[in-house]
Amino acid sequence: MTDSLEVRWFFRGPLAPEAGAWFASLGPDVADETRTDRYLVPAESDDLGLKIREGTVQAKQRVGAFGTRPLAPGARGGVEAWRKWTLGSAGTVPGEGWIDVAKSRRQRPVVLLGRHARCALELSELDARGEAWWSVCLEASGASPRARWMALRESARLWLRTAPSLNEEHAMGYPAWLRRFAG
Repeated sequence: MTDSLEVRWFFRGPLAPEAGAWFASLGPDVADETRTDRYLVPAESDDLGLKIREGTVQAKQRVGAFGTRPLAPGARGGVEAWRKWTLGSAGTVPGEGWIDVAKSRRQRPVVLLGRHARCALELSELDARGEAWWSVCLEASGASPRARWMALRESARLWLRTAPSLNEEHAMGYPAWLRRFAG
């Protein structure tokens, strides 16, 4: 089980050139990966997400929602606390009610507050049911809620001050995005 503090934005369409240029201006990408995850489309709640990644079931529960926060000039979003579990092998691959999301993800992690907390900035290009999307995410992890908050605030200050407009209407977690897009 791992706990995180996250803010994520989703945008319809191919990656905006200004978003790609902004991310590139922050320095070389540390991690770059492409994969397809299968998500259960939530029927009623944005509080629980299930996905299958590389044959393994993962669950993610929203355990806190802290409302919309100003994170940097031009960046506002809903900060959410999440708890994640890896549940084991998926066995058979479910069909109805699930959606494949292909991702090309670039991630820039940074370690803050010594070894007690870290935050990663992620820029992803998504394909869901043949439709292009892109997303930006800050995900903080750490030994305590306070350490996660400090890592998120410092990372937002460092990285988002020159970001393209990241407004609250586009801010949501994966379950909310899946429900609005595919539900």
